Amino acid sequence: MSRPALTARLRPRPGGGFEVLSPAVGLYAGHPPRGSTLRGGEACGQLWILGAAAELRLPAEAHGLVASEPPPLRRQPVVWGGVLLRLEPPRAGAAAAEAGGAGTEPGDGRLVYPAPAAGRFYRSPEPGAEPYLQEGEEIHPGRTFGLLEVMKTFNPLKYEPGPGLPERACIRRFLVEDGGELEEGQPLLELESGEAERA
Repeated sequence: MSRPALTARLRPRPGGGFEVLSPAVGLYAGHPPRGSTLRGGEACGQLWILGAAAELRLPAEAHGLVASEPPPLRRQPVVWGGVLLRLEPPRAGAAAAEAGGAGTEPGDGRLVYPAPAAGRFYRSPEPGAEPYLQEGEEIHPGRTFGLLEVMKTFNPLKYEPGPGLPERACIRRFLVEDGGELEEGQPLLELESGEAERA
């Protein structure tokens, strides 16, 4: 059975781009990574209403770069017409990246690795053990950086670079706390290109 879908509302921004607004009262989850590109008809998260999740899609006229950070809560309470995320025109995003200085990536310089599935995230193989990786360490294809608990089953999380992600990168920071819950597609790691710095 397919998940029901809702269409978000739009409000143009004075300087260009859009604010994406909630079409109902509920809990918002699945905020797309900052700097990612969205187009009309694409999913931009989920809205939980009375315990049931509905996929949120952008109206046909929406497009741009995600210019807002994910909310602090995994499921953020929202009101009808509340701002879910902001979109800026792609050219404005590129200009902002240039203003950020040399070495930035398109968007705002952030590279994010999304969670492959929903579950609970752990940085260590067992309680009290050293984490698989620390912030500042290098990550490459096949390297384990955590565990994902799904229905009491623990699965190793290995780095698999997807579109727009480098083969080798440095973990700038973990975006989910140890033991925190994840939604599929939620930003999990913030990365930076190149090898980890060595003392």
